[in-house]
Amino acid sequence: MKLPPKLFRQYSKIRFRVLGLATVMDIPTEQFNKIMSDLTQSGWTKVSEYQGFDAWIDYGKVEFRKDGQLITAEWDNWTEGSFEAPAKVIEELAQTYDLKITHEWRWSEYD
Repeated sequence: MKLPPKLFRQYSKIRFRVLGLATVMDIPTEQFNKIMSDLTQSGWTKVSEYQGFDAWIDYGKVEFRKDGQLITAEWDNWTEGSFEAPAKVIEELAQTYDLKITHEWRWSEYD
């Protein structure tokens, strides 16, 4: 592996630990869409959405905010959906939707 991508992934792993973040990933598209809808209905506000030419074809990203907390929802056509947020928020999502938690960035497994 080339050095710059490896350094970036290592930085991301450290960032996750320092900020106390967690991820749920490999979420099927239908369930991912349901969770995003449920977040909006439960008071999470969409604050940004990826608008690239390939939005929701190859890749999509939405950020939600509520009570000073941020959830980042990402989807791609290879690994499908994931949510990244403070561990407490992710633990609630995981319990509600029966998802497995990891304490790493969604792309860190590709080292």
